[in-house]
Parts: sequence; C-alpha cells; structure tokens
Amino acid sequence: MPNDSIRYSKQISDQGRERSVEVRRERAALKERLKAGEIAPVDVLNDESRVAAKIRMFAFLKNCPGVGAVGARPLLRALGLSEAKTIRSLGPVQKARIVTTLDMIASGVRVDRVAEIIMSER
Repeated sequence: MPNDSIRYSKQISDQGRERSVEVRRERAALKERLKAGEIAPVDVLNDESRVAAKIRMFAFLKNCPGVGAVGARPLLRALGLSEAKTIRSLGPVQKARIVTTLDMIASGVRVDRVAEIIMSER
C-alpha cells in the first residue's frame, strides 16, 4: 500500500511540474509578442489570465517597445514601483500611470526625460 501513495504523489508532482513549465513558456511567448509589437502593453496590463498576471514589472517594461532593460529601472524608480512587483498586484491608478508613461514613450519622448517628468510630478 505505501507504494501506491508514493506513486500517486509522484504523478501529481510530475503533472504540476509539467504545468509550471507550460505556464513559463506561455509567459515567455507573451513577452516576445510584446517585444515584437504584436500585442499592446495596455492589453497585457489588462489581461486577466494567470500567464500575464505573474509577469514582473521589470520584465514587462524591459519588453515594452522603446523602453528596454536600461530604461526600465529609472521608470520603475520614478513610478515608485518595485522591480519584483507583478502585474496582478498593480492598482488601477498605478496601471493608469504606466499606460500614460508608455504613451509618452511611444510618442517619441526619451525614457530618461519621461522619468524626469514623472519624478517632478511626485
């Protein structure tokens, strides 16, 4: 009988591991689509799926067109957000500020200038 419970636990563990790998792949694909411009950052912010919800803010901003890894940190500092914060944990005001920030960058304002503007508003 003890072998049955071990086998059952191993089966559950294997299924969980497979599901985790699948979700990570979906998250990576979503970030690639964001980076390529196939999906709008606003759509990712408003996506209610588990895949988008667990994307960390640094990874999200890094993959947004016009921001990159170098620009993501100053923007996060200016917005007062942690790099480890996830999309799910953002409030409506924070999401609105991020959308406004990304709109400014999309209109051609440099990332460092956007960070300065945000800091001056605080």
